[in-house]
Amino acid sequence: MTRQHDAIVVGAGASGGLAAALLCERGMSVLLLDAGSSYPFWKKPLSKTVSAAIGAVSDPRLANVLHPRLINAGTKVLRGVGRIRQPVQTECFAWVQKPGIFVDDRDHPYETPADKPFTWIRSHGVGGRMVVPGHGRQYYRFGATDIGPKDGAPSPWPFGIDELEPWYEQVERRLDLTGAQEGIDYIPDSVVARPISPNASESVLLETIHAEWPQASTMLSRYAPPVDFAGMAKATGRLTLRTNALVQRILAGPDGRARGAEWLDPITGERETAEAPVVFLCASALESTRILLNSSTASGPLGDQLPALGRYLTDHVMVKAEGIRAALPASAQAEAGRCVYLPRFDLRDGGDAHTRGMGIQLYPTVNPAGAWITAVAFGESAPTAENRVSLSSDKTDKWGAPALRIEMQWSDADRTLAASMSRALDDLFAALGAKVLVRPEGPARPGTSVHECGGARLGTDATTSVLTPHNECWAMPGLYVTDGAALPSQGIQNPTLTIMALTARACAHVTGSGASRGI
Repeated sequence: MTRQHDAIVVGAGASGGLAAALLCERGMSVLLLDAGSSYPFWKKPLSKTVSAAIGAVSDPRLANVLHPRLINAGTKVLRGVGRIRQPVQTECFAWVQKPGIFVDDRDHPYETPADKPFTWIRSHGVGGRMVVPGHGRQYYRFGATDIGPKDGAPSPWPFGIDELEPWYEQVERRLDLTGAQEGIDYIPDSVVARPISPNASESVLLETIHAEWPQASTMLSRYAPPVDFAGMAKATGRLTLRTNALVQRILAGPDGRARGAEWLDPITGERETAEAPVVFLCASALESTRILLNSSTASGPLGDQLPALGRYLTDHVMVKAEGIRAALPASAQAEAGRCVYLPRFDLRDGGDAHTRGMGIQLYPTVNPAGAWITAVAFGESAPTAENRVSLSSDKTDKWGAPALRIEMQWSDADRTLAASMSRALDDLFAALGAKVLVRPEGPARPGTSVHECGGARLGTDATTSVLTPHNECWAMPGLYVTDGAALPSQGIQNPTLTIMALTARACAHVTGSGASRGI
């Protein structure tokens, strides 16, 4: 069955939900397709049982009647059972809080070379990974050095930071950010709706760090709870939301322009299509790249027309440390997303801001016996053509579609950066008077940070990029890709705000509205 709409948006996460809201508010009828499915119990008995059991074990009231060791033991057993269907997704720290929002790895497999493991964390459902408990919720602008030249090489970005500033502001007003104005060049100030100051425990940490490294930049995180963009779109009366939609490919007309999308309903097994002259592909960096690789025009597969498609995959190099120190002053329980942030901590004793650096997120958990310190360092990995994704030649998903083959590994420069990140964490814990109790050797496996980007990057040339400077596909006009796949490179910060700014900018390009009109 084919239906006509003004626009189709694929994916209802941060970028897709925002795109649907903006296009609807500007008068367009939008079909929003999301892969989230609510299977009946008889189709997923093991997954449904594990999810229900995890919910019971996670109930805070259980702590009043059972010893924490029993609760932890039960959680460990359930994680083990969960690995039967979700061997990859159970690697995510948030799986135990809401396993049902993560994909079934057996239904949705992918492959990697034996010497290049990759952890692909995926969430199907309205809100995407934005609603994964404890994940994301932090929003930072890129600075001039993030999309400028690095390490003596030219920038792959097709414009400068000034181009993004009005779009950052528009998105920030939607998010209602909590945070502060810090005046830090590496993380430019945002529009903050709820200003905050350091609490007692954060103040101790900040004062200690400043005493040890007077040049170090420090700040509180900028964060916000998930925003119901799909709800905003629905309120216009112009949205059609369709879940149970595993999009397979983008359809093109005889003129090569985008004309719609084809999807599979995993519940019924039926294939459906819908038509629209504008398509926004926002399914997540790797999933959007898979859909592009499976799409074609009369001139042939997009992968044959665009040499850069599937290449320049990047992710944050991540090193995590945990430990304990003497008690900190008691403070209210931190809101999700709140932390002490140390941007460009590699420059704490001076250095060059045009090199690829690191930032550290610091989370104190205060109790009477002491303070548990969790520190997560994120480093910027350079995008390379060798880090890539393609369609598998023999592995398929449950419904016969080609699975994705992911080939990514840390370069020597990335491993050198990870080693410096480990030393920085050691220095930080020593300055805070904390003992490191948990710190794996080397960087976490690619994908673990859940910040993967690239695969269909912006650029100025169809031979070296997939998208025009306005996120429109070179080989299929009318198709816009505005999720993490579009980013030519990353800084040290969470990429979500930049992804959303690019989405707002692309929507304005489609509707002919400028930043001054607001959103």
